[in-house]
Amino acid sequence: MPVEFSSRTRTQNIQNLQREPLDVLVIGGGIVGAGLIRDLALNGGIRAGLVEKGDFANGTSSATSQLIHGGFRYLIKRDFTLIKEARREREILLRIAPNLVKPAPIAILNYKGDPYPLTGMSLAAHYYNHLSKADKNERACTIRDPAQIRDMVGPVEPRSLKGCVVVWDSMVDDARLTLLTLKDAHRNGAFVANYVRFVEFIAQPGKANEAHTVLLEDVHSGERFKIITRKVVSAAGPWTDRLWEKDPAYDGIPRLTTRKAKGIHLILPRLNRGDCGIATFTRAEKRQSEKPRIIFTLSFDEAHSAVGTTESDPEADPDSVPPSAAEVDYLLSEVARIFPTASVNRASIVSAYAGVRPLIAPKGEGFVSREHLVTESKSGVMYIYGGKLTTHRKIAEEAVDRIAEELGCPRSCKTAAHPLGNATESEGGRRAKSIPSVDRERIVLRYGRDAAAIGKFITEDRTLAEPISESSAFLKAEVLYAFWGEMTMTLDDLLWRRLRIGFGPGQGVDLAPKIARFLGERGHWDETKITAEVESYIQRISQLNAEFR
Repeated sequence: MPVEFSSRTRTQNIQNLQREPLDVLVIGGGIVGAGLIRDLALNGGIRAGLVEKGDFANGTSSATSQLIHGGFRYLIKRDFTLIKEARREREILLRIAPNLVKPAPIAILNYKGDPYPLTGMSLAAHYYNHLSKADKNERACTIRDPAQIRDMVGPVEPRSLKGCVVVWDSMVDDARLTLLTLKDAHRNGAFVANYVRFVEFIAQPGKANEAHTVLLEDVHSGERFKIITRKVVSAAGPWTDRLWEKDPAYDGIPRLTTRKAKGIHLILPRLNRGDCGIATFTRAEKRQSEKPRIIFTLSFDEAHSAVGTTESDPEADPDSVPPSAAEVDYLLSEVARIFPTASVNRASIVSAYAGVRPLIAPKGEGFVSREHLVTESKSGVMYIYGGKLTTHRKIAEEAVDRIAEELGCPRSCKTAAHPLGNATESEGGRRAKSIPSVDRERIVLRYGRDAAAIGKFITEDRTLAEPISESSAFLKAEVLYAFWGEMTMTLDDLLWRRLRIGFGPGQGVDLAPKIARFLGERGHWDETKITAEVESYIQRISQLNAEFR
């Protein structure tokens, strides 16, 4: 049955966090924190909670390339352990969330002058096929005929195109994967709340088995409250050093770096053909005697492609990192080189987004780690540094292994076998008969068993089967469900991370007043809230686009 996960649930969970001491408090509601709290909840015997200072996945975890990597790119570093781990984690995600994680071929184009010869890439692909039990339909292969490549991927530059290697990764809605991971934790007994900010450590254990006392703040009400927990785990991504600086054991040394940590993506009118994504080596770095990078052109929806990402030093706070004009022009120049007939420019941009990667500080000159590190301060706080969307489940497993041992709890990791909450389509389908037939398949695939809640809304009020606007396929019932079943608190939560309308044409600016008014009619918001939410969302989009519009 669908489980309520609303603002009312949030209030109850905040009360539960205060009612009895926790075993574990996770700080950070991105994908790594989500993986941790889900593993803790499924393990059983551990009273666990998670708080996030903003919305779930509002940082790095909603600003990725939306790829579950198979690991082919790690062959360049000869990191075979990481390749095997990435492929195994991809296979697990395909199994536990088949309606979220979708296989997608990626054609890695090889042009004359690229850093790696096609022959070497072809040999790597052959070796890659032996590193996991991949489906026979997902075997990496080499194509040398430019005409065949263009038929498969779209009108890429044919001159000096030597061929391509096709490997298989998977596409996923990163914010939705994070949300559903958190909902599964909630469904299994964890206390999860967004818009709750860590303020400070009030007291920390002086001896083994003593507890931490932590001060938190409800961002919406401004109320501050204390909780007691045996263990604190930081999964705050690029904000981790901020928490570390408040740790009494802080030694003045940051653990993360911002060097080349920022990445941006552009949403453009469709460039690639079908479901096949494209990876190309850049030229800009080569002209500056630097190592070329890889740029992805991926299917975003039927009408749009996503292009990214950059590697730059963020100048703004991680809370607000808009795409810069220089980064936008950098990506557009690469697109123009690979798609010479596309005629792309700044006016072509549908939307753009940026995020900061939690990169581990260099140990030596020129070295920046993209891996993860699970460590503990002298005060007993556990910190998760680094991490990736693909391997978040494995990172959580490693961390919870250590937590369970420290707490003296029985350990049984179930996350590799337990389906995510919306992965059961049959139950959703049986209970979604009231959903219009034209929308039913999409909704059942998107919400799984929770499609039943949307069907119930429509059964009770047939007007909720109407689209929220002529320009959007989303139904009014989906808007209400986002507030009832997905802990949506703001228009930004709804348009940017729940429905992803903010990524499309108009970026939801035209829909914001209409949706806010609809929520007012349904008793969710009063006039003051409606006005504030619309103004806040429009301002957010304006700031996001400020440098390049």
